[in-house]
Amino acid sequence: MITFIRSDDRLIHGQCQTKIIPMNKINRVICVDDPTANNPMLKRICEMAAPNGVRCTCHTLQDALTPIRKCCVNDKRTLIIARRPSTLLQIFKEVPELPKLINVANIPFEGSGVLVRRDCYVDDEQKAALNELDDLGVDIFMNQFPNDGAADFYWKDVRDKY
Repeated sequence: MITFIRSDDRLIHGQCQTKIIPMNKINRVICVDDPTANNPMLKRICEMAAPNGVRCTCHTLQDALTPIRKCCVNDKRTLIIARRPSTLLQIFKEVPELPKLINVANIPFEGSGVLVRRDCYVDDEQKAALNELDDLGVDIFMNQFPNDGAADFYWKDVRDKY
């Protein structure tokens, strides 16, 4: 079962290891990032970053669709993580039965974009992806991790400001 879906530029890191994975009792992580999956060293680092007992695999977008579909119907508590909301949009288009909830954590400033929440810059491409996900009925909450001390921040409530 897909338990948690997240966009975070850092993929697997400390907050995932100590907060996201334990809070959601995750035992399977599917990282979706073409550059990481196509670089053997980065792929290995990403896959080794998961805590002991948690299986982590890193895939290109196209290669991730099969394991994601399998995890939709099995009992493995699965985290899907990608660097950008635009990648998650492509996954939702291919696998529409996914749970309609996404956590957006960290999108760095890369020359353009506006700061919408701490460590989360949205450029035109990501704004379009977030809007399309919202139009598909996906709830998008933006925080570093659940219960991070900040007020709930949902894209649907602020999308027209940007």
